[in-house]
Amino acid sequence: MERNVAKHVLADVFLITHGAKGEQETRVMYELLRRSYRLRQMVWHEECLQAAWEQYKYWLHSNSSFKIPVRSKPKSRLRKKYTEPFYPIRLEKRGRLEWEFAWPSEVLNLTSKLNLGCEYLEKDDTNKAKRIFNNIIQECPYFIDVHNHLAMIEWDAGNIIRAESHYSQAYEIGRSVLSANFRGKLPWGWAENRPFLRAIHGLALVKLRQDDIKNAQKLLDWLIKLEPEDFLGVRSIIKDIKKGIVPWNE
Repeated sequence: MERNVAKHVLADVFLITHGAKGEQETRVMYELLRRSYRLRQMVWHEECLQAAWEQYKYWLHSNSSFKIPVRSKPKSRLRKKYTEPFYPIRLEKRGRLEWEFAWPSEVLNLTSKLNLGCEYLEKDDTNKAKRIFNNIIQECPYFIDVHNHLAMIEWDAGNIIRAESHYSQAYEIGRSVLSANFRGKLPWGWAENRPFLRAIHGLALVKLRQDDIKNAQKLLDWLIKLEPEDFLGVRSIIKDIKKGIVPWNE
């Protein structure tokens, strides 16, 4: 656990340096630290540093390949419009193979607004709920659970394309944190994993609704690997697909 915390701290240092001075200066800092640790035979520190560097590079790759939303700073007279990099949502280790999403403070600070939107949904006031959710997205475009709620509103209204857009965005945001060879679990029992698991589930149902059985099954198979306890009832959907019974409206 201490190694994991140290890696995250160093990765944050790299990201801050990247935002202030760019990738070249960040690499210079990495090389200086690596050389310093190696000369002093600080093996544990060097291992943490290497892990942090790999995480930093993966975050940069994710920003370019996963279409992660970014926030735009206001224009100034002296500078051109500047776009901030995606804040690094991360995974924290909870067991030998178990991980949990760790959300930045921006997400946590907007939870009360999310709850207010959900209250309006319970009252069937979808217009107010949608307005609140869209405002949240303006403030924090990588709030996965808000995209999920907007997707559900569009699904209930019969707007499948819009529902797919929101579920896809939620999926890409969460997927950007996982390495290509990720073999860990994201248990439903760790509450912060649920938004991403719901996003995979929702996107799979949209694919089914669009008669895209192949991609739907890929998503569902992956969801089972991530969350073998199957709190979302994925195995029964997979069985129905194999029987030729597609649960369109679930």
